[in-house]
Amino acid sequence: MPDDANKLNLNWSAVEKALAEGTFSGYKIGILETEKVFANFLEEKRIPGRGVDAKIKYVANFFSRAEQLKYGREMYKKIINQPHFEISHEETKQVVSAYWQAMLDLEEALATLSRWQKFNLRFKYFLARVIKKIKLIALGLMSLMALVLFFYETQIGAKVASWLGRGVHYLVFTIGPWILGAALAVFLLWLGFKVLGKKRREF
Repeated sequence: MPDDANKLNLNWSAVEKALAEGTFSGYKIGILETEKVFANFLEEKRIPGRGVDAKIKYVANFFSRAEQLKYGREMYKKIINQPHFEISHEETKQVVSAYWQAMLDLEEALATLSRWQKFNLRFKYFLARVIKKIKLIALGLMSLMALVLFFYETQIGAKVASWLGRGVHYLVFTIGPWILGAALAVFLLWLGFKVLGKKRREF
């Protein structure tokens, strides 16, 4: 545990307790708890992004030991995905230290940023999200247009459209009323049993 752990006013008690066990399971739990502390820290600092990975990408330029943090999170993911994964005491210290340094770097960086710089960073993040959504919408529209042209311009497409149309017509006008009637009957039976049960309780 870092000597200046109180500098960020974080609760490391769960991490310390796990590491104090001196066992492989304790080391793994310690890293899991460190990840929780880190995730909560990012939330408290209102770092945008869905999930820790996205948040890290947003503030990656502020980390002085980005590679060590990357390694630490790889160890965290191995613990999550590989039940029999083991990690040594020395490796655990490196992982916890990398998380700690990342939080310290971020705390110091955010303290020096002006409001305009913070706004600019958030704007870039949301702009990137908007552009990503626009790309997805454009891809969807292009796919839809290609599908429409396939049905309209080709003989195979016309046949497929005809088969689909007949299938939907059969489903809606032949099977649909039976399904609707059965659902209505089940609902009425349920309602009847409920009313009868209520009357019995009143008596």
